[in-house]
Amino acid sequence: MAHSTNENPVEWPARAVVTAGMPYGNKPLHFGHVGGVFVPADAFARFLRDRIGKDNVRFVSGTDCFGSPINEGYRKLVEAGEFDGSISDYVMRNHERQANTLRSYGISLSIYDGSGIGHAGEVHQHVSEAFIEKLHENGFLHKESTLQFYDTEAQTFLNGRQVVGHCPVQGCKSEHAYADECDLGHQYDPVDLIAPKSSVTGTVPEMRPVENWYFDLPAFSEFLKKHVEELKADPTIRDVVPQTIEEFLTPPVVYVKNEAEEAYRAIAADLPKHAFRPAEKGKQSFELEFSSIEDRDAARPLLTRANIRFRMGKTLVPFRITGNIEWGVKAPVIEGVSGLTVWCWPESLWAPISFTMAVNDELGLPRSSWQEWWCSDDAEVFQFIGQDNLYFYGVAQPAMWEALKPGNFFGGEESPALRQTTLIANHHLLLGNKKASSSSAVKPPSADELLDYYTPEQLRAHFLAL
Repeated sequence: MAHSTNENPVEWPARAVVTAGMPYGNKPLHFGHVGGVFVPADAFARFLRDRIGKDNVRFVSGTDCFGSPINEGYRKLVEAGEFDGSISDYVMRNHERQANTLRSYGISLSIYDGSGIGHAGEVHQHVSEAFIEKLHENGFLHKESTLQFYDTEAQTFLNGRQVVGHCPVQGCKSEHAYADECDLGHQYDPVDLIAPKSSVTGTVPEMRPVENWYFDLPAFSEFLKKHVEELKADPTIRDVVPQTIEEFLTPPVVYVKNEAEEAYRAIAADLPKHAFRPAEKGKQSFELEFSSIEDRDAARPLLTRANIRFRMGKTLVPFRITGNIEWGVKAPVIEGVSGLTVWCWPESLWAPISFTMAVNDELGLPRSSWQEWWCSDDAEVFQFIGQDNLYFYGVAQPAMWEALKPGNFFGGEESPALRQTTLIANHHLLLGNKKASSSSAVKPPSADELLDYYTPEQLRAHFLAL
């Protein structure tokens, strides 16, 4: 380890990975991407190179080539006659724009490739298969038949971004929610989405069963509680990180409007065992707390049949690993289930490992050398993310890293286990007084547009000052 020489020595890792998230491959970068994540991550990567040597730092990122936002963006352009290439061409066009923008801002990445591009894409396919097979081997992957939206007019299953509605999570005001995630980052079962509508035909879609693999996230409740306590005790971790994780470590709760209490009382005895909590002063809903996800889910159809509207509280639910849209990383065949692709969020969590491998390959290092950065006790991974992604990086990722123990993902002798990473969760940049988001009514300027008015140095200084 390297040490500073002042009165309060700081211990530095011998090697470090710095990540900067993965922008979706459906658009150029807006200033929130660059100012909120890439510039701070770049400043820290440069600092680490000065502290521990440039050969000991990997600064990795790349285009997220898969996911429903890409499918939907591509579909809209093709239907409007504004693009006539393949979806791969569409992603590559956006990837090249993103890479040029980052070069213009002087972002000193070790690699900016993509989860489905070139050699890095080939490595990522291999890593994805190995990680999923290891989760299954360790007993934390379960096959579930769940309901997915189906557009009867278009005669097709809908991906996550092709369904819009209102978020069903208690307390969330978002009216810009997709099949299983709202624009504020809340997760829920698609069946709970309020007022769903197909963005393909504008009709109300049906729910039809599909079979997929899910990671048993609820099994890691106790691990995550201990993990949160460790984060709270670390003065270098922003409070928003453990606070956000802790929101999901509560029992399954259903919220029901106060005016439905009489209807609830009429069926209360038929519901699975639960605790009733009257509405707190000033609150509009009372609470029904269940001991398990299974009990909560068993109560839902009973509440629905009684015409009782309800919302779900945050809690740990099985984390989806696969999907059935064609454009995606191919999932391995397990227990005879084939033809699935990997949901973009789990594979984007281990994509920085794929990028680290790709960098090491370019340097002629052994493939196993990635472990020196991701597994060694004298190494550390610093992940710069937006705070709206804390569910994935702060809840799902730590649990999956724990579930993947021991290492040996790629056969052969047992290798070290993945170490937990350090999360640097940045607050949203604002456009005026609102979060800068490409899904908002007033679109933020692109990062390239700002360069028409300011130099990269001026913008970098401004973003760092925030």
